Amino acid sequence: MEKLEIRDHPIFKGVYVSHHEQGMKLYTKNLIPGKAIYGEKLVPYKDFELREWDPFRSKLAAMILERPKHNYLENKNSCLYLGAASGTTISHLSDIIIKGIIYGVEVSERSIRQLIQNVADRPNIIPILGNANFPLNYAKVIFSEIDLIYQDVAQPNQAEIAIKNSDYYLKEGGIGILAIKSQSIDSVVRSREVYEKEKEKLQEAGYKILETVNIHKHAANHVIVVYKK
Repeated sequence: MEKLEIRDHPIFKGVYVSHHEQGMKLYTKNLIPGKAIYGEKLVPYKDFELREWDPFRSKLAAMILERPKHNYLENKNSCLYLGAASGTTISHLSDIIIKGIIYGVEVSERSIRQLIQNVADRPNIIPILGNANFPLNYAKVIFSEIDLIYQDVAQPNQAEIAIKNSDYYLKEGGIGILAIKSQSIDSVVRSREVYEKEKEKLQEAGYKILETVNIHKHAANHVIVVYKK
């Protein structure tokens, strides 16, 4: 059996790393020991348990592997997660934001049922059935401004969705992490041009672009754009 040499991630607190022949692997400390969400490997470490974080199934993990400049995930964050799906990435975020709260918005009724089943025992996740195009529709659940918005919604109007939700929920100085899929916006125009146009929309709406992280190695035709209000 391979012996893992695991250490704390140098930037992202609450994330752990190990090195393998195929590259770096990521882990988060399992908030609910003994329970996997999507078939991920559970690894004993010191006096707790880690969950392996698959970058091919989580664009946030892919972003972290590409070494962004700063840690945008504080353990006390309040987070609005747009496109929570069945719970893969949001569950790892739940392992990191252990003192905060995550509002997980998902439009698919089938996915929201799976999400509720997967995270029912995670007290820091609140699943919301809602359409991210209409942020006021879930305002009755979210009672204060948000520190962080994470968006993974494969729609043609990705920047507009980010702007509408950030205008309404994100606090001044708050951070947005937007996964842009170029093929969902325009399958004819070159991906680089699509990314630039989406970033221009954010800037025109008054948001500052902090960095752009290319995650093509793990998610084709995707970049992560980090912005600040």
